[in-house]
Amino acid sequence: MRLYIMKRDALDFLKSNLSTIYGKYYTEPTNNWIQDIYGDDPFIEYKEIPDFNLADLDSDLTPGEIDLRNCKLLYEKLVFLSESQACDERLWAGLTHTVFYEYMRNRWGYGSGKKPETPEKETGAIKTRFFFKSPGRSGFYRNTLAKCWWVGHNTYDPLNVDNYFENLDIIGSNDLNSKISEFFYSFNFSSNPNTLAAIIDTLRSFKDEGKRLLVREHIRPALSYLNAVGGSVVIDCLEREDITDILSDIITAIMQGDTPSLKLDNSPSEGRDVDIDYSDDISADGVDATTVILGCKITVRNDANEIKTYKYDYINGSLPVALNVFTGRKIGDTVTIHGDPWKIEDILL
Repeated sequence: MRLYIMKRDALDFLKSNLSTIYGKYYTEPTNNWIQDIYGDDPFIEYKEIPDFNLADLDSDLTPGEIDLRNCKLLYEKLVFLSESQACDERLWAGLTHTVFYEYMRNRWGYGSGKKPETPEKETGAIKTRFFFKSPGRSGFYRNTLAKCWWVGHNTYDPLNVDNYFENLDIIGSNDLNSKISEFFYSFNFSSNPNTLAAIIDTLRSFKDEGKRLLVREHIRPALSYLNAVGGSVVIDCLEREDITDILSDIITAIMQGDTPSLKLDNSPSEGRDVDIDYSDDISADGVDATTVILGCKITVRNDANEIKTYKYDYINGSLPVALNVFTGRKIGDTVTIHGDPWKIEDILL
């Protein structure tokens, strides 16, 4: 199987003309039309790998089961990709328009007799499925193939030799696309492997108890609550077990029709109740500062264009050790977080 990358100029040409050419995805069973309208070969050969097939679309699998199986297949077969390569829209546009072009058409019903809708709706759907509609995480977590690779990448456990994808099986196929949205790009803190592991631990514990969690009723409000906790404490500074306790508490409360305060332990022997303030703890004026001082909020960005925000303040009477990297720093400085460089972009009081 030969893998191809789409040339940047061809990619831009197709995306900019989708409003007039989207019908080709319905009428053309092969991708020959792309070269015909582009006027040149739109692809560059990237790599040759052993042949493999994606999940059978004609089986009794649900769409969620198909995507879950493809998460495993695509990551296993394309495990050689680096994260920077897997962020490249040209790669996934190449795959969706070459070796998996027929599969993509069948997956989304193009050519099945389904009639196109409005140009705006068709253009948006094709950009999402075959290209990246938006830059960054929301782009590659919605592209049909890139999404599967990234979910496989972030749930694969090389130490679990019995089942490398046990974490993915815990997430489960039910309402999978909604879970992917919630876990992997709706909330910035889920980009932290420790936080994602805590989320999966929480799902596992409820599954072991025979309790089914629903995205809308349980998972989404619990993650929103955890995000609100991030306004008072730095989620990245919490232990995995602490995050699991927070999520378990709020999900249990939701099931019981209650909303308790959450216990955040700073040590194994003592803790305190923290009342979560949902209001923005930055003043309306958003006063700027240039140097990190107690009580400020720090915005940092890494080379992958991911953004995180930290509250530089005491927790249970002491400054968390993880925040020491910000002490004495100013806007423009680079700090190391979990082994990676992050640049301080903004400091607000």
